[in-house]
Amino acid sequence: MTSKNSKPESPIYSLLFNIFIPVLILKNGYKWLNSVKDESIVGNLTKEILIYFDKSSLVFAIALIFPVGYFIFDFIRRKNINVVSILGFVNILLTGGIGVFGANLGLSKNWFILKEGLLPLIIGFSLLILSIYKKEYFNNIFLNEMMFNKDKINHYVSDSLKNEFHGIIKVTGYYFISGFFVSSVIQFILASMIVVSNPGDPSFNEEVSTMTWVSYIAVLVPTMIILTKGFLGLISGIERLTGLKKEEFLRM
Repeated sequence: MTSKNSKPESPIYSLLFNIFIPVLILKNGYKWLNSVKDESIVGNLTKEILIYFDKSSLVFAIALIFPVGYFIFDFIRRKNINVVSILGFVNILLTGGIGVFGANLGLSKNWFILKEGLLPLIIGFSLLILSIYKKEYFNNIFLNEMMFNKDKINHYVSDSLKNEFHGIIKVTGYYFISGFFVSSVIQFILASMIVVSNPGDPSFNEEVSTMTWVSYIAVLVPTMIILTKGFLGLISGIERLTGLKKEEFLRM
């Protein structure tokens, strides 16, 4: 559920707390911990923490604080609950769980690789199931109040064109679904190539940090092309069926 009056998310803060800071910590955190020589700085607290976590897992846990903290802060600030943000949060928790507890649980890198490939695949299949069994909910994901003036659109779509209208929305949804499937393949291939160390190894943190920013770029470009194509098709379809111009039904 999304509040109509929620503030827009800041892309700068999102990139900073979800990508840049975690990548920086994962890349350099192990070196920073090893470079601290002064016992008064390290203190007994760090020693107690290291009883439960090795240094690599501790670095991963510290890096995890920033995206988790940002999710909580952003939710409190915008009062916004949506599927994308929740799934992103679940992804962060799964990544963190593997990185922090993987060594103690005997998890290999394959768990991380599977997670990277399976999560977008699960999302894609979930949307596909919704398109079959929960058509109204599925349509509302793409034709939503935040972007479209639904009342005006529905007013101008005649009863004889309802089926064609719903078909246009469904095609848009299929573009989204295909975007998640493409993302799944890219994520799996990248993770298999980049992450070659197991959780608990210092190199695992560095590889995950590389995976974080590389996959962001590698996945963003093709999926944005697919999603943009889908939305442009939806907008042109609405224009054709209603006779309205996009400026009249888009909330811009």
